[in-house]
Amino acid sequence: MSTQLVPLSQLLPPTSNPRKRIDPDGIEGLARSIRTDGVLQNLVVKCLKGDRFRVVTGERRYRALKLLESRGEIGADYRVPVEVRHGLKPADAQRIALVENVQREALDAIDEADGFAALLQKGATLDDVAAETGLSTTTVKRRLALAGLCAEAKRAVRDGSLGLGIAEALTLGTHEQQRRILADIEDGIWHDADDVRARLVEEKPSIAMAVFPLERYGGTFTADLFAEAEATYFDDAEQFHALQRQAVEQMAAEHSKTAAFVDVFDTHGAPWWHYRAAQDGESGGVVINLTPAGRVEVRDGLVRHEVQRTVVAETRESPLAVRRERPEYPAWLVRHMAGHKTLAVQTLLIAARRTAKEVAVVLLMRGADAHHGRVSVEAHPALALFSGEDGRPRSYDAVEAAAVYFERLLGLEPAEGDAPAYGPRSRGAWERLVGEYKDGADLYERLKRLSDEDLDGLHLLLTILAFGQGDMDAIDHGDGLFNRVARDLGADMRDWWRPDETFLGGRTRAQLCAIAVESGATVTMARLSDYKKSGLVTALAAHFARTADAGDEAPDWQAKGRDWLPGAMRFSPEAPPEAEAEPDDLPAAAE
Repeated sequence: MSTQLVPLSQLLPPTSNPRKRIDPDGIEGLARSIRTDGVLQNLVVKCLKGDRFRVVTGERRYRALKLLESRGEIGADYRVPVEVRHGLKPADAQRIALVENVQREALDAIDEADGFAALLQKGATLDDVAAETGLSTTTVKRRLALAGLCAEAKRAVRDGSLGLGIAEALTLGTHEQQRRILADIEDGIWHDADDVRARLVEEKPSIAMAVFPLERYGGTFTADLFAEAEATYFDDAEQFHALQRQAVEQMAAEHSKTAAFVDVFDTHGAPWWHYRAAQDGESGGVVINLTPAGRVEVRDGLVRHEVQRTVVAETRESPLAVRRERPEYPAWLVRHMAGHKTLAVQTLLIAARRTAKEVAVVLLMRGADAHHGRVSVEAHPALALFSGEDGRPRSYDAVEAAAVYFERLLGLEPAEGDAPAYGPRSRGAWERLVGEYKDGADLYERLKRLSDEDLDGLHLLLTILAFGQGDMDAIDHGDGLFNRVARDLGADMRDWWRPDETFLGGRTRAQLCAIAVESGATVTMARLSDYKKSGLVTALAAHFARTADAGDEAPDWQAKGRDWLPGAMRFSPEAPPEAEAEPDDLPAAAE
């Protein structure tokens, strides 16, 4: 591959282009752009003999250049920037042209459909086409359905007289049905996509559709046999479909005696793009499609394209044709019955407290998936904050120990070396208890084996795991539930926490100096002004560790270290926010 400038006279137009309709106004506008700014995007070409180049992608730019040449605005020697591709096979050139068109100005939907089909007919896969075009495989399949439209429908889409929605709905019918609906539209009979889809998918079996002798049918009709065939319907649809299938099987057996192959489909809109008309000397096959509505379409003299087997399987049925089995009960009745059953069990649970508690624990343990998310518990983020640390607080270890106890009691603890089964993000027993175990029925059976005391303990633990300070990103000086519960429990953070290097490292130097004075640390330290911040952090952490166990008879400076606690670590709503000391306001003792 190389990039170079070649004279316009050495360029030849592409032999094929996925875009069958090119807007003349668009070429005119592109010509004006080229005249002003030049060719901004290289054309892709392949080498021919005699210093000639065949355009692979960029036909619109090529046409605009030729338009300017015809007007005398540029000469035949105008230098065109091109990207030369060597050794391109025809299939490669077609693929590049299709991808370029899809990724630039939107292709006509039919051109896109025929282009995709052409690639697949030469051995490409759906993933290949999706990867090259940047479209999803579902979109590619929807476009491929359009490739099977009758010629009249394709023309109507191209000239804009038929919308894409109705065109997609038409793919669910035979070519005969498509032409009939197009005629209705031309006659002014209004149709939208839903009308067309309903007409084709919900079609009643009429005697005009039957390919079996009518005397084999033993049921009744909605009209007598003297009425129009399309207006006389079989009352026994199941019998009709059974007879129709038998007739198609017999038809296929007869054709197989002489045809090169017989392919039978049972879908709305057979994938006719899998086939082409047989040419002279080729043995033709037969394709029979029995639609879910019971209509039969037969085509003979066909040859299979070289479509990969996986593609044939994936595109056998249109993504627009959704098979819906008629449910035994309508949706509203299913919901109605479920409501009655739910209320009956809820009423019984009111009196069965033990069972109700077991159900409550199951719902809490199943996490956010339980009951469509209506009942769930999530562990408080404080647990995840410390789970990956080496020096975890002993309060974390106490909560984890309780979770481990109940996990073992239920027989759910992971086996030795079996932790990955719980997922790479699993942190501990506390996390597994609130969402790891999704099998509600299994949990219920395990809970039934617990004593009342252990069941109560587990129920309470699951609630405790979710409880904590409401906003982890704010200092809580309020008088809300969390602080009230903490005060009722007599919680004092001096029993659970000491100022460490993590806390001290998050304070400013001025604040550290103030802490040193308040906590009595200056007694054992040199002049504070001689310390860098890192030195203050280390010295203060050592001071708080040294004074943590100071007794009642300890010197005043040790008692200060033992009792010092920042306001942010108190549960009292009266605790004022700490003011940040400025360097000029340092206590005298600091200097």
